[in-house]
Amino acid sequence: MALDTTPGGPLTDSYCDVAEADAYHAARGHNDAWAAADVAAKERHLQWATSVLDSRCEWLGARADAEQALAWPRRGVVLDGCPVAEGAVPRRVKAAVAEFAFRLLGEDWTAGLGPVVDEGVTVGPLKTSKETHRPIPSQVLALLGPLVQGSAGGIRVHTTVRG
Repeated sequence: MALDTTPGGPLTDSYCDVAEADAYHAARGHNDAWAAADVAAKERHLQWATSVLDSRCEWLGARADAEQALAWPRRGVVLDGCPVAEGAVPRRVKAAVAEFAFRLLGEDWTAGLGPVVDEGVTVGPLKTSKETHRPIPSQVLALLGPLVQGSAGGIRVHTTVRG
């Protein structure tokens, strides 16, 4: 089944199409795995990346239409001092999906604990351990920063905490 990237569509399953992702990775460099992947694999990973971001990110604004399949397009979002058009998906979102799809192509960031950050504290001989699973790569979060809710520069995403 073909990828549907229609902004605000009822069956949309990705924010970024293969041509947009290919252009992103051509400009990015170090993309041999993406360039070698077939179109079907690229589409699957773009869909997966979109799905994970939509389920984990607390986006600014509100959905533009109650019938749209994905969180974008949105109303009431300002990016770099300019309102984002209600029917648009920002280039940053498309770039984040392309970047995340590339990462998912090489490693499943969403399985089990995946990459873990130890946020423990050591006081004298005692050490606490709080491991936090980071289901979204930091490069993807950096692209999404201005579009995701947060405070004091922190980006609010849903994570899994153990400990």
